[in-house]
Amino acid sequence: MFVGEFIKYYREKKGISQSKLGEGICGKTYISRIESGKVICSPEIITKLTDRLEIDINKEIESLQLIEKHLNDWNHAIIMRKNTQIERIKIELEQNPFIMPSRHAAYYLLLTARYYHLKNMVQETKNTIEYIEKEFQSLSNYEQNLLLHIKGMYCISTFRTVKNETCQTAVNLLKQINIDDYRNEEYYYHLALAYHHAKAKVLAFSYAEKALQFFNKTYNHVNAINAQVLMLMSLDSERHIDFLELIENYKDLLHNCEILGVYENKLNIFFKLGEEFFKRGSFEQAANYFEQAFQMKDKSSIKYVRRLFHFIEACLEGNLLREEELLEKIEIGKRLARKTCPIYFNLYELLALKCKKKLSQYYDFLAEVVIPLLISTNNASFFEQYGKILYQYYIRQKEYENAIKIELEFRMMDQVFN
Repeated sequence: MFVGEFIKYYREKKGISQSKLGEGICGKTYISRIESGKVICSPEIITKLTDRLEIDINKEIESLQLIEKHLNDWNHAIIMRKNTQIERIKIELEQNPFIMPSRHAAYYLLLTARYYHLKNMVQETKNTIEYIEKEFQSLSNYEQNLLLHIKGMYCISTFRTVKNETCQTAVNLLKQINIDDYRNEEYYYHLALAYHHAKAKVLAFSYAEKALQFFNKTYNHVNAINAQVLMLMSLDSERHIDFLELIENYKDLLHNCEILGVYENKLNIFFKLGEEFFKRGSFEQAANYFEQAFQMKDKSSIKYVRRLFHFIEACLEGNLLREEELLEKIEIGKRLARKTCPIYFNLYELLALKCKKKLSQYYDFLAEVVIPLLISTNNASFFEQYGKILYQYYIRQKEYENAIKIELEFRMMDQVFN
């Protein structure tokens, strides 16, 4: 940032013409050359111009030099989940008019995308990523790796809801990160999460363990809880850990959330407990945990839509609510999912058909709409659940050719992720 750019910014802000600013000091043409950086003028002229603009040029230059430190502090606060510091630095940066014209513009926008992701602002995250890729052709090595990290996180958060985003895309993006250039081992957690969604449990556990070591080393207690949850999710309770022990471990982490006062982490653990009980057919306990998990302020978020769905599913499977109540909640879910989650919108429709006991239509919709959508998005988690339902239906109906097709899809899905 040149001195001339400061002069131009404050001159235009005050609505002063070049002629008026230079009056008694220098001519309009000379002011134009100063502002464009085509001439290096004397300290005396700079002092006279900045006095007329009522600015302290040394203070402005110092402010510009502090931008990089502020950005690094913001990045660290986001990684450490220090919410008060995150918001304070964000406001300070927004009030600095020289960030975008400076060489730090790309870094600032990348961290803005991280901020949006942290706040579950999906569309804003996507728009910012696209703007960076369009407007900044040359990024530093660190910025290139940060962009890969953010894109990977975005894919993880949307792969069940946006058709062209898959967990394998996230794996491929995050694997490109060069840790020597990036120096942020936090990304191990997101790579572990991507592998978890891709059903690669061993790799998920391995990278979550690496992430946990980093979080413990940096006293990042909030993310350490997340890494431990992911490690538990990657364990096979039938072989590696007793179910009761698994539940006790989750409850220990809930206690840690209480101590740290991290509400969102607590909701995540409630959801994971719901999943564990649902897998074992304990639908009442599953519904109880799912219900606690979607007690969120933002009812338009993807997380809310997802958690409400699993609560309704558990209630339906366990006959815990009357049909009228279930259908009412399904309609709420459909309205919310229509705008943001095409996959969940169809899954809600599937729930409605099952709730109304329209089984013929249920299996038709499952075969013609839901399964193709899950295959096209490489959605291994839901395909494992609903593919098995359709496979068993075909076996009962003695439609063996269709059953074989589903079995082949299972094999192809395994090849994608292994």
